[in-house]
Amino acid sequence: MVKVIFKETEDSDDIKKDMAVVDMHCHTNISDGRDTADLMIRQVQKLGIGISITDHNRIAASLEACKRTFSIPGIEITSSDAIDFLVYFYKTKDLEHFYNKYIKDKHLSSRIFNLWKLKWNTEELLDHVRKYNCVITLPHPIAMRPKNSYIFMHKNPKLMKHIHAIEVINSLMHEEHNQMVTEWAKKLNKSATGASDSHVYNYLGKAVTASYASDVSEFLDNIIKEKNIVVGRSLDRFSKLHIKLGILKRNLQW
Repeated sequence: MVKVIFKETEDSDDIKKDMAVVDMHCHTNISDGRDTADLMIRQVQKLGIGISITDHNRIAASLEACKRTFSIPGIEITSSDAIDFLVYFYKTKDLEHFYNKYIKDKHLSSRIFNLWKLKWNTEELLDHVRKYNCVITLPHPIAMRPKNSYIFMHKNPKLMKHIHAIEVINSLMHEEHNQMVTEWAKKLNKSATGASDSHVYNYLGKAVTASYASDVSEFLDNIIKEKNIVVGRSLDRFSKLHIKLGILKRNLQW
C-alpha cells in the first residue's frame, strides 16, 4: 500500500528534494475553476512542484501546462451515472485522441446545475478509456450524491478492476472521509494518489503525490507500482466553503 501522510505538505519530511512532486487534480476557468491556466502554471512553478490540470471534459489547459512545466496530461470525465474519473495519459497525443473521439461534443444537457455528464454510462466510459495507455483514478469517492463513487462502486464492484488508483487525499473533502477512503484503498489493494482539487491558484499544493521519477512515464509507472507517497491535509472549513460556493456559482445553468 502507498504511504499516506496526513500532514501539511510544507511541513512533511517525507517529501525529499530529489522527488517529483505533483498536484494531480485541479481546475481552471476553462471548466469550473476561477483562474486561468497561466496563473495556475505560474503558481506551481513558484512552489517548485508539478501539476496535472484536470478540467472537466476539456484539455486545452492541460496541453498548455505540458508545454510549459512538469505536467501530467490529464482530464476529469463524468459518466452518465454522474461518476467522476481522473485519467492521466503518458503522452499528450493520446489525451488529444481520446478527447476528440470520446469526449468532444458527447455531453449530456444539464438543467439548473452542470454535472458535466457524458453520454456514456460508467462501464462504457471505462471501456473507452482502457483502450489507451493511461492511469485511471477514482477521485473524491465520498462526494455528495449523485457523484458518490464509494456507494456506486460498492453496488458495482466488478468495475473496480479497471481502476488503477484511488484519490485518498483530496483537500476539498473532510479529513475523516479522506481517512475512510485511505482504508478502502488499502482493503482493495489499490494504489493511491493525493491532490488539492483546487479551483483557485492559491490552494495548489495542499495535497500532492510524490515519487522518485525523472519524467511523466516513470511518475505514472510509480503510481501503478505503488512506489509513490501521498501527502496533504483537508482545507479548513472556511476555505472549503469559499471554494465550493465558487464552484456552485460557476456550475449553475442560467
